[in-house]
Amino acid sequence: MSYRYSFEDLLAVLHGHAPAKVDAVALHRRRVEHGHLSVGLKIHCLDDAGQFTTLVEGLGGAHKILDVNSYKHSHASLCLVLPPVGSARSAILLLECIEHFIGSTLFSNPKIQIQVCSPGRLDARRSALLAIGFYLGSDTLRRYTLGELATSFAKHPYYPRGRRLVLYDAEGDFDRNFDWWRKDSSRHRFIEPQLPFENGRTDLLTGSGSRLDIQNINLLATLLVHAQYQGYWSQLGMQFEEEMEALLERHVLKGLVDAPWVRTDDPKSGDDDGFFAALQELVGYAFEESVRIKKKGGLFPRWHEILVRSSHGILQEVQSLLQKYRSELVRQSRLLDQGDPA
Repeated sequence: MSYRYSFEDLLAVLHGHAPAKVDAVALHRRRVEHGHLSVGLKIHCLDDAGQFTTLVEGLGGAHKILDVNSYKHSHASLCLVLPPVGSARSAILLLECIEHFIGSTLFSNPKIQIQVCSPGRLDARRSALLAIGFYLGSDTLRRYTLGELATSFAKHPYYPRGRRLVLYDAEGDFDRNFDWWRKDSSRHRFIEPQLPFENGRTDLLTGSGSRLDIQNINLLATLLVHAQYQGYWSQLGMQFEEEMEALLERHVLKGLVDAPWVRTDDPKSGDDDGFFAALQELVGYAFEESVRIKKKGGLFPRWHEILVRSSHGILQEVQSLLQKYRSELVRQSRLLDQGDPA
């Protein structure tokens, strides 16, 4: 990711508006929690971005902060690239620090698109599971147009990314200095001080993203990347894949996994319309379920109440599945810290 300012510069600018939170981010910036992947962020601003002017100037001006980054949402006036941090917790805290500084909300804001960047390029099938898991596990139901998913790299001559939720990087700057958990020859945990990827990311455009979205994407990416690259959580990741695909099959949605959710080197993956048809089927299924549940539960139930009533619906099933794997990963990690095998 392209940015020409240091993390220390960013924290120094933000410090006066949220000192306690900034200090917490500084302290835990490279701390990896329970073997999760590190988290990168991009903020796409769809209005005039006036609220970011002071922050951009404090970091060195648009020529240094914005102009070096040719990538942004097609309707964005600004794309602010943030340095990666070691955990979803630190990523959320960093965004909260920026909220304090600019005096405007970033989470669940229709004028802000949050892009979550995870190290390691997922293959086509796992990219599909990442996108589907994100959508069904979110605390916000969204509808999309294909145009809302267009970026300046949608038809790039060298790095075409298409109009997608899931995007590969364009071989930009890559910070490897975060712990990577793997198994040694004795199948024990071994912590490498660097990620095993020299470059390569899998990014997800959340739309008006929430805190839960960042947490869920980080969990999903961790499970799927470890499964693909034989990290410590590879077995847990493969179990998740099996359960997720079985869940989709029960709802007659497993065929969606075969759609081109990410643009790869395969020419067939360039089918934007094929991807969007799959996304629309997923969105339609989720909205039909939400309507059915609302009819059962009254006129204006709150979202968490809708999910509670949907004991056998796909939205509750996916959220329960994510919570199950989040809890299991933390449980096994704590056993390791106590000296017991996971």
